Amino acid sequence: MTTLVVRHSVSDFDTWKSAFDGHASVRTGHGSTGQRVLHDGNAVLVLIDFPDAASAQSFMADPSLAAAMAEGGVVGAPDVSVLVEAA
Repeated sequence: MTTLVVRHSVSDFDTWKSAFDGHASVRTGHGSTGQRVLHDGNAVLVLIDFPDAASAQSFMADPSLAAAMAEGGVVGAPDVSVLVEAA
């Protein structure tokens, strides 16, 4: 399993969460098997699971992702990592 780790700040968490939830079909279309959202006010950490790194990379390259992040009020560039589960 591969986990996409995304950390960013947002202008309003509730607005961001609505945009994130509205983008669910795109995540699952790229093979996402689940996610966790953690936040402290407007500081957000998202963990999105994929079956492999290629699926995570494909999701990150989807043109709709930038639009969803803009709609959600992401402030600045996100910090993104792709981590692979140790066997």
